[in-house]
Amino acid sequence: MSIAIAIALTAAAQSEPSQSQPSRAVTAPTDAAVPTADTNDSVARSIPDRRHPPIFYPNTRQGPADQAVSSGIARFQRDNPIGKELRALRAAGVDLVFDFVGNVAANPVGGVRQGNAESHWVSTAADIDLEKLIGLSDTKIHIQGAWFSGDSLGRDSIGNSISFQQTWRPVAGPRLTQFNIEHDFGKLNILVGRGAVNSYFNNSPFNCVFMSNTSCLTAYGGISDIGITAFPNSSWTAKVRYAIAKRWYVQTGVFEYDNDLNLKGKGGLDFSLGKGTGVLIANEVGYQTTFADERLPRRYKAGVYINTDGGQSPYYDRNGVSSVVSGLPRVAQGGDRVGLYAMADQTIQRAAGKSTRNLALFGRIFYNVGNAAQLDWFASAGFVKTGTLKHRDADTIGFLVSNTHFSNQQIDYLRDLRTKAGGTGSPKSNEIIGEINYGFAAMPGVRILPNIQYVINPDPIYAPTRKTDIPSAIVLGLRLDVRLAQVFGGL
Repeated sequence: MSIAIAIALTAAAQSEPSQSQPSRAVTAPTDAAVPTADTNDSVARSIPDRRHPPIFYPNTRQGPADQAVSSGIARFQRDNPIGKELRALRAAGVDLVFDFVGNVAANPVGGVRQGNAESHWVSTAADIDLEKLIGLSDTKIHIQGAWFSGDSLGRDSIGNSISFQQTWRPVAGPRLTQFNIEHDFGKLNILVGRGAVNSYFNNSPFNCVFMSNTSCLTAYGGISDIGITAFPNSSWTAKVRYAIAKRWYVQTGVFEYDNDLNLKGKGGLDFSLGKGTGVLIANEVGYQTTFADERLPRRYKAGVYINTDGGQSPYYDRNGVSSVVSGLPRVAQGGDRVGLYAMADQTIQRAAGKSTRNLALFGRIFYNVGNAAQLDWFASAGFVKTGTLKHRDADTIGFLVSNTHFSNQQIDYLRDLRTKAGGTGSPKSNEIIGEINYGFAAMPGVRILPNIQYVINPDPIYAPTRKTDIPSAIVLGLRLDVRLAQVFGGL
């Protein structure tokens, strides 16, 4: 029966118009400005009354308790057979999730040319509680798959490398994104299997209140500079997390680095081990509270990424000269790629009583301290207002501004490409991207997010024959998130 439901719901999702959840990741939850959701069960168990997604990526939920539901919708969710079956499966230990997320974007002003693009993905996941199924206490299996399709406005029309659509991925098609087992020993939590670095490190539910790739799923920098595995790509991993106290934790993860696993046709099903070119190591310390702990909750995290695969030089060939001038490939580097990161979420205002209407500020920073790479540093800041108009307690307003600072070697490489094409000068080092949006919680499981993004100094990485700077661009976007299990009342 559960297999039949999965097939039916996936088919239903594919018939819907493109819908989004903030791009890749956590769709804006109804309490998006409340820094309570995290991606790990271990810390969740150490914090009382905390809602958390049992499976990381697309499963941060819009909490029904925080969203007013009409009597008609409530009756439908209570009485429909699909919802009943999903609830029965969940009670038995199998929590199923079905999401369809899409982004539409257009640039009426700026870029290499004016255009539009649509991208989307479908995701199905299962969180299996082995204690309920076979009596193996505090142990869960996480399985997740996704299918990606669509085009990129950034690459095709604007010419830059930072996507305005979080649902777009360079490799389309199906992919197994997560397959691991987790055991909780109390304060100590261990996970082994297949997973992505950004599913567990340097993340926040605030990140995907936005559609911009500078924010959702992970603050920019770690993927482009360090090569961290990122949803939907995964590799073999072992991760340990320890709750020092109710509010403090430390965690470390070791991930095999094998970039070939991300190639077209792999589909996340290449389970070979030991064929990678390096090891990814992530370490993080964090402090977080919820509305159950204090009136103005907060989240602070700091960490380091290390990749023992040194990557390739952004500029030099094997002879130590410009690869553009010589025509030779850029040389592989020895040593390590290393990046430091920090993030903060801070609620600064909250409505009276037990209301979760609030205003929260956030900040992110990434700094490259290892081998030369595409970026030197990245920083962003903004706010999320949860609760907008009267009776719109679950709606959000989000504002974000970010600065991506490209390294000297990367700028020199782009300069040489411009010179080769017959142009002069160099692209700007700082690419500034902003976004403002409104998240409309249409019903439990459905969120609509119109947004405006603006990019100053678009990088020309995907416009290599450009002779002059790319004009700054305005991007109009729309994200639509539909979480079918929640729509049917299965959560």
